[in-house]
Amino acid sequence: MNSPVTEAELQAWADGRLPPERRGAVDAHLLLHPADAARLQAYRDHDAALRALYRPVLEQPVPPAM
Repeated sequence: MNSPVTEAELQAWADGRLPPERRGAVDAHLLLHPADAARLQAYRDHDAALRALYRPVLEQPVPPAM
């Protein structure tokens, strides 16, 4: 029997860090809970927007003094 999906697993799914063995359970949960699915998609969209905004900074080399 699969254990219930936790908030930590939902966050790991949103971050792309969910262990593969829990992917099916979380995907099934998201199909049954559209509010959770929408919330996690909003997190992913927010992350993508931040990465796009700061990509020029992230692509700069780290200064040697650091």
